[in-house]
Amino acid sequence: MASSAERKTVLVVEDHEDSREMLCEILENSGLSVIAAGNGIEAIERMQSQVPNVVLTDLSMPRMDGIELARYIKSHDRYGHIPVALISANLPAASPHFPEISAFLLKPCSVDHLLTTVAQLLR
Repeated sequence: MASSAERKTVLVVEDHEDSREMLCEILENSGLSVIAAGNGIEAIERMQSQVPNVVLTDLSMPRMDGIELARYIKSHDRYGHIPVALISANLPAASPHFPEISAFLLKPCSVDHLLTTVAQLLR
């Protein structure tokens, strides 16, 4: 098993606490390190102290939604390399037109699909 310094880190951004905790638990149980945030503003604050390898964000959140967060990430040199996966029950109709988003996951998604998608983004 990889040491905590070698483990890949996923930032989970989800405003619903139960969903956030479930996603974090699934990812941690798969051997990943996880950082959690309740909205895009919190996510940016968390990223300042620990840069994740992947960001998994909900679409609809207060203060800053997932698309705005992805645009922020991609517009900054320090974070621009980080793949962003959008997870939502209602994906935007124009999903293919968001180049900031590396993957789209429709809620509810299976654990296997979630882990496969995150693994692909970590490569």
